[in-house]
Amino acid sequence: MEQPKLLTAAEISNLWNTYINDELALYVLSYFNHKVKDTEIKTVLETGIEIAKNHIDKIKNIFEKENMAIPQGFGEEDVVMDAPALFADTFYLDYIKQVCRTGLTAHGLGLTLAVRDDVRKLYEENVHEAIQLDNLVTNTLLKKGLYIRAPHIEKLKEVDFVDDKKFLGTLFGKQRPLLALEVTHLYGNMQANSLRKALTIAFSQVAKSKEIRQYMVRGRDIASKHLDLLQNILDESHLKAPLTWNDTVTDSTVAPFSDKLMMFHIGAVTAIAIADYGAAISTSLRMDETVSYSRLASELLLYAKDGADLMIENGWMERPPQASDRDKLSE
Repeated sequence: MEQPKLLTAAEISNLWNTYINDELALYVLSYFNHKVKDTEIKTVLETGIEIAKNHIDKIKNIFEKENMAIPQGFGEEDVVMDAPALFADTFYLDYIKQVCRTGLTAHGLGLTLAVRDDVRKLYEENVHEAIQLDNLVTNTLLKKGLYIRAPHIEKLKEVDFVDDKKFLGTLFGKQRPLLALEVTHLYGNMQANSLRKALTIAFSQVAKSKEIRQYMVRGRDIASKHLDLLQNILDESHLKAPLTWNDTVTDSTVAPFSDKLMMFHIGAVTAIAIADYGAAISTSLRMDETVSYSRLASELLLYAKDGADLMIENGWMERPPQASDRDKLSE
């Protein structure tokens, strides 16, 4: 069967996003690697750096063959390697663990939406590399006693069926205990919020622009509020909430990254959080949870919009690939 020659919109968009995000990862992880003291954590960082470089080279090769513009992304001007450490070594492991989680999702989507063999092979390799990195960082976290486990619940001992519509809950009053899947989303969303809070705390200390610093403080406060709400839901079922990473941020006020890179970074983790809330809405069976997630997602959408406005005002938002404007072409 003849293979398709032209890249589809899905292939172009996923390759473009992968390139930009891997360039972000390359410079962030390179700075982390320049600051880390622990040799085992350094090995994890170096593995992540090599994977990011590999992704960038493979996508650049495809774009060049297709005579497509290479995204500008980020460069050496966006990172200051000699800036003091902004995070403790342990933060780097938690950061990479979250990168692996989102990377596996993104690469899996890229694979399932791709048609051309070269693009499918690229994303298949990316999935395997993300799994290998996830295994490495997980084993390192476990070895150091730093892995934050999800709460434990009782094992299912017999098959049962729901016979009361109260199972779906109400907006107010006493709710049934959480389902295992609901606990999973609460736990995952708390971890993501904890990472976003640590990043916004750190970036609010070092951003050069006052407006960017204020935006980071706003993001910090939103993450704190979301963490409190999610923890309260876990508390009602007497389940332990995961630890946060706020104490891994140092008191440095020297910027290791450009304001552009930091704004893009927060935009990326905010987009992931919105997607995570959407996944939680689609699988949670308690009305109070779905309403809460909807409200939290709406707040993040407004925050992301304001961040995009700041990026545009400063000339930092690189235009993603888009369809032709047929109306404009026909003028």
